[in-house]
Amino acid sequence: MTFEAVVQTEDEGVFVELPPDSEFARARAPVTVTINGFSWESTVAAYGGRFYLPLRRGLRRMAHIEPGDTVTVELSPR
Repeated sequence: MTFEAVVQTEDEGVFVELPPDSEFARARAPVTVTINGFSWESTVAAYGGRFYLPLRRGLRRMAHIEPGDTVTVELSPR
């Protein structure tokens, strides 16, 4: 699955929100994420009925992304 998302921040967290109709829109879904050609394994976080992929500082640096960027996110099951 591929979708466009804005890198968001809330409190200390940085993340992208999954589309609500995504096959991965469920808590703790194990996924492989690719942004800007950089891939890593992650799990989907759920909060308030919405689903997110957390983006730790080290991952953001390697993928060359910053809060506010619009990115193309590729997800696959792992």
